[in-house]
Amino acid sequence: MTKQQETIYALSSTPGRSALSIIRVTGQDTFLIIEKITKNNIKEIKHQKSKPCYIYNINNDLIDKSVLTFYCSPNSYTGEDLVEITTHGNPIIVNNLFNTLKDFGARLANPGEFTSRAYHNNKIDLVQAESTLSVINAKSKAGVESSLRGVVGKLSNRLKKIKNQLVLLLSELEYELDISETDNNKTVVNTAVKNINTTIIEMEKLVKTYNKSSILNDGARVAIIGAPNVGKSTLLNALIDDERAIVTDIPGTTRDTIESLTYFSNYPVILLDTAGIRETKDKIENIGIGKTMKEILSADIIYNIQSSKKTNIKTDTKKTIKIYNKSDLMTKKEILELQTNKPSCVVVSAKDKSGLTELRSKTEEILKLKTASTESLFLSSKRQQAALTTSIKHLKKALVKESLVEIEIIAHNLRLALNEFDWVLGKTTTDEILKNVFTNFCVGK
Repeated sequence: MTKQQETIYALSSTPGRSALSIIRVTGQDTFLIIEKITKNNIKEIKHQKSKPCYIYNINNDLIDKSVLTFYCSPNSYTGEDLVEITTHGNPIIVNNLFNTLKDFGARLANPGEFTSRAYHNNKIDLVQAESTLSVINAKSKAGVESSLRGVVGKLSNRLKKIKNQLVLLLSELEYELDISETDNNKTVVNTAVKNINTTIIEMEKLVKTYNKSSILNDGARVAIIGAPNVGKSTLLNALIDDERAIVTDIPGTTRDTIESLTYFSNYPVILLDTAGIRETKDKIENIGIGKTMKEILSADIIYNIQSSKKTNIKTDTKKTIKIYNKSDLMTKKEILELQTNKPSCVVVSAKDKSGLTELRSKTEEILKLKTASTESLFLSSKRQQAALTTSIKHLKKALVKESLVEIEIIAHNLRLALNEFDWVLGKTTTDEILKNVFTNFCVGK
């Protein structure tokens, strides 16, 4: 980790030419550097106050007329002195300011370093940090809303409440072990079993929310699969209304997975054009088919385009929509027979873009089911889901018949379950995990 006292800067608005650009500066020398670039024209610094001011480089040449907004330690986002400099959105001006800040001893921030400092200065916990990243990356309105609830600490409070329930339960067990002079073992164990089961149910509800938040924040992965030349690439192009994938009549044209983000109603969807599934001696094509098989396992939804050949692969029916493509080559009678005999399937012509409305509608129905939740709070990272899943395993171990014989064994498993909450909230988190979290942020956040 970098030393917290270093003064850092970064562009926090979108790079490129725009009406305005915002440059953030934070660290112990922030206000000193601001005095220098304003030629001591800032007479008084007040928290959350803005002031228009000319800024100059080290040679006293004018950089721009800007607006400075001050945030004083410890009440800033990072917990340090912080200034936001709003300039005209010309990259030349931004570059001149960057060079000046560097000349006065500041350095360019690393990805996520502002949020990392907020975490290390106890302004936010790790759950809030990950929720901040989700807010930035969320691809749907619902994803933004659920992530914002995490940013303001509602998810953290929920997790802390569950943790406190376990702490109270553990304290009762330890009291019975070390202090109590009466034999209440049976009563204490029965109460513990009841409370542990209640906690497990609550935690399992939270664990399930990650898959829902992943769809809302990252997009549902929809794998288009089938034999070569059934129209997978044409279907992807038709759904996004663009020539994203190469289409030819040569079998095995698609050898690698092609991804494209689109929206079905309010749901973000990542369409995946995959290599056609068939037996082949082509080494490169076989690698592509291997990737297709992996996408089938991990996809949220599968478009399984049917073929007259015996190459149709069986997939999970709960997440599969069977598609009969090339209806433009079928007679009306053939189409009617398919719709009558296979009512759950969708008949389309990717070439003529017919049947796509029904396909979108069926996809939205599945996504609605996958994202439906009585929970108002969603986990924001796979790391959180993994830690809570491990915690649940420890709690379930405390409930097995062998464990219930000894209070010490129940207490031991409770301690292990509690340790996972410290990993979730960032109380006992390794530098490697922190690095993985914060490097996923953009520079300036």
